[in-house]
Amino acid sequence: MTLDELLLEWSYRSERGYPSVDNPSDVLLLRQILEQLDLPSNEVINRLKEMPSNLTKKELEKYDDRIPTLIKKIQNDEELALIKDPRTFIVTDKENAIKDLQSEIPSLGVTLTGYYKDKPEEITTIKTGKLRKTTEFGGKDAIGGSERAPKVNTDIKEELVIVMCNVLSNGGNLKPFTRESYINNLKIIENTENKYQSTTEKGRNQIEEYLDIIKNITNPLSTTFHPLNNPYSIAVEIIKAYPNPKFNRGKLFNEIRTECSKIVNLKDDKWNPGDIYLVNSEPTLPIDKDSIVPWNSLFVNKWGSTDAPLVSISLKEQEYQPGRAKSYLEKFDPEVLKPYDLNKEEKQWDEEKYKSEIARLRKSVEQLIEDGGAGSPNEVVKQGDGWEGKFPEGIKKLQGTYGAYKLLEFILKTPGASVLGMFAFGESIPGDPSANPTFFQMVGTNKGTGLKAFNPYKGGSNTDLSEGEPITIIDNTGNANISIKGEMNVIKDGEIYRTKIVSKTFRGDFGASIGIV
Repeated sequence: MTLDELLLEWSYRSERGYPSVDNPSDVLLLRQILEQLDLPSNEVINRLKEMPSNLTKKELEKYDDRIPTLIKKIQNDEELALIKDPRTFIVTDKENAIKDLQSEIPSLGVTLTGYYKDKPEEITTIKTGKLRKTTEFGGKDAIGGSERAPKVNTDIKEELVIVMCNVLSNGGNLKPFTRESYINNLKIIENTENKYQSTTEKGRNQIEEYLDIIKNITNPLSTTFHPLNNPYSIAVEIIKAYPNPKFNRGKLFNEIRTECSKIVNLKDDKWNPGDIYLVNSEPTLPIDKDSIVPWNSLFVNKWGSTDAPLVSISLKEQEYQPGRAKSYLEKFDPEVLKPYDLNKEEKQWDEEKYKSEIARLRKSVEQLIEDGGAGSPNEVVKQGDGWEGKFPEGIKKLQGTYGAYKLLEFILKTPGASVLGMFAFGESIPGDPSANPTFFQMVGTNKGTGLKAFNPYKGGSNTDLSEGEPITIIDNTGNANISIKGEMNVIKDGEIYRTKIVSKTFRGDFGASIGIV
């Protein structure tokens, strides 16, 4: 009997017609079938429990909170895990996705328009049936990738940094994870009593599941060790500065983020992008709920320092640090009406109408730039065949380009908004020099040796565009988007301590919503 035939037989015999390994009576029924067939029941059931589930109509509607959870993730531009695919998907046409999720759902799920994280320039569609039922949707798996090279979600990666630090600070002689060292490394981790100190219960369970999978891989690939080496390389650097670190990602972490987000009226990761707090001493939280200054004083300003209770460490990869700067627009646009998104009438235009409106917006943008609408004295350079009067081919690309221009015009003509402000906000420096505490960005390596990047972001920083360096606005008609690039200085007390090339892309999603990536 094949696996498909076994599952079909199990389905026929189950009371509901769609058995589940989470249902004890269904598992008992499966065990009886397997024993009748003289098959190893424990092995088969355990294997089925490890198989990821997907979000078809049946799974979406199974629990009351799955659809609201998915809607929230779409609204927040979060990455969605996929079934049997290591990539993640980001929804751009949020309005239609949410509307469809709140209506009658087809059997394979709702159609989502967006892009795969590794190809942000390519807009495509998938069904929710292709989405993985992760722990957020009531699933047990937080691990993707392949059997020989599993990948972990962000929570596991961040809490693995804590686990690695606990092991190293207790004398565990870990080495970079390779085919030769990983079994011994895993034994060292397993034998460290306090390895899960300061982790959350959810993170601990996920890490245990991941380590159980890893230790049973007999023929690993080099990529098998990336999810272990990355946090290991970060932990090694933390231990150099803080030999016996303690951490917090629980109640204290969440309480500080919640209170400070209210005070500065920013999302918590925009106020402070730290993913874990290293605890030098137990902090006394400020009573003041109006000023951010005493809260920011909870964090050290120099790496290795212990003169404040907490050290904020950001573990986001470099490409994630800028984030999706569209939340910058929330400072300026009305809560309900978003004038840069496409309305119903605009979505019904034909190709000639889109071309005429794109031409109009190009002229408007050029005039705004000439009038200083970019919010900077820097020269603005236009690149791409779009500025030569050409247009994308096809209704979808025309619609996307039109939406991108609407958003660019909105930023250039809105009082208080600027290209620099958008760049700075994306770097978690929202413009108010008192808003942010100091945090330290640490980017690990997949080989476990050294760091790819270590960037201090000083509290009270501000930004400026490099003098004499132009802002470049790129309109290539083959891409259906507009990109803006510039060179930005990060400044503290009048001194430049970092200069970096920054860029943002405005892109329509062939639907109503316009995104910035």
